[in-house]
Amino acid sequence: MTVSRAPTFSFARTARDGGVVCLGGRPVVEVRRLALIDFAPVPGAPALIGREVGVPLFWRQYANHQNPERSLDSHRRLDEPKIGPGWLRLRATGATRSRCALSIYEVTFRADARERVTLEVQARLEIPAGPGWWVTPQADHGELAFCTLWPAGVFSPVGNEPKKFQACLVQRGKRVEKIAHHHLESPDKQRLKLGPGDRFAWVLEDWNPVITLGPGTRAEAGVCAYMWDTHFGQRVGQGADATVLLPGTVRTAAYTLGALGRAAAQRWLRRAVPRSPGAAADTPVYTGGRHDFRATFRSADIDCSTAWPWQRAIARGDPADVELTRDTRIGCGDRYSLRIRHRAVAQSAWQATTLGPAFGEPALRRGGKLRLRAVVRTRGVRGKVRIALRVHRAGRGSVFDVAGYEVYASAWLRALDGDWRELTVETPSLAPTPDRVHLRLEFDGAGSVWFDDVALERLA
Repeated sequence: MTVSRAPTFSFARTARDGGVVCLGGRPVVEVRRLALIDFAPVPGAPALIGREVGVPLFWRQYANHQNPERSLDSHRRLDEPKIGPGWLRLRATGATRSRCALSIYEVTFRADARERVTLEVQARLEIPAGPGWWVTPQADHGELAFCTLWPAGVFSPVGNEPKKFQACLVQRGKRVEKIAHHHLESPDKQRLKLGPGDRFAWVLEDWNPVITLGPGTRAEAGVCAYMWDTHFGQRVGQGADATVLLPGTVRTAAYTLGALGRAAAQRWLRRAVPRSPGAAADTPVYTGGRHDFRATFRSADIDCSTAWPWQRAIARGDPADVELTRDTRIGCGDRYSLRIRHRAVAQSAWQATTLGPAFGEPALRRGGKLRLRAVVRTRGVRGKVRIALRVHRAGRGSVFDVAGYEVYASAWLRALDGDWRELTVETPSLAPTPDRVHLRLEFDGAGSVWFDDVALERLA
């Protein structure tokens, strides 16, 4: 009689806050700086979590997670594991830099008879004696993020490289909803309320990551508009003001991370009801070359998983007095353009972003120049109009801090009603190489402005 033995886990430490978990000698996952990377739960299948962005084993406020007082990844430690038949348990601890908030994670790896691995995570947040912990408001998901997952292959910096996982599925009770992958900041991927037993998955590949919330856990999740990573967090505040978690506060969360095969995911997908992006689908598409603003995310010939949007930005004034719309009656040579209307004095802009190859465009070249052109028309304007390129250079601070960008702008046009007028701006030779460029159509004042025939050119 043959006695089957449970697969054996092992752990090899690589740092105070890291190590490699193996199953029968096969690497299953690495923990690096208290984040899970290279998670390969199914023998012979590709990793579901890659090396670029790991799953944090600590609490953080994603709205400001680079601030060491908003992320509990200081004072990191990974304790020696406990190992039993078919399981291994790790304990990960961290804190804010000042230790005003403490994070404790217990992560249990379990293997079935086919050596497929699931993770069971128990997360605990404690506020010790002291000043408490200030929480920054987050509109799109719960502020206290206990899980962030970015599947391997869901985004590539190479524009023509196929991307994996073209949709997400949300199961709440018996209802299953589908979130198509697109690059819009829209209600279908924001403020997703989840409870115990609810599931969230990325589909459809041979193997698909699935999160299941544990007993007693409620979350408000949000899917990133650009990279399709998803943040699972607990809501703290209700308004726009920061909230303080007082000493003695304890928060807990639990979830399981596993792999769903294609057939099972396909059955789930057939039951799914699409979630609508709503009016955001009317957003104009950044097309590269000259823009005539015909295309939106509703256009039949647009692949929404690879298209990128023009976005609205309001810098000053009452948002109720500002309209940024795609006009379908006025254009230069046709009937399409982008319009900005200010009922009172305000400052706003249409903005598009390019990352070069990540947007399916040529690479931004070291020493190259950029030129932005557009035509502008005004009506009843009291103020000024311009176009601008806002450039971030590789290695020069965070791409999320626009205060560190360089701005190259056309002369301000003191608007006169009448025919279309051309605006142009050209950069000097750019070195180091830009890694992010914003195209901006700016209006400061009151009245109405139209922009059309917008084109970004790369010069030698």
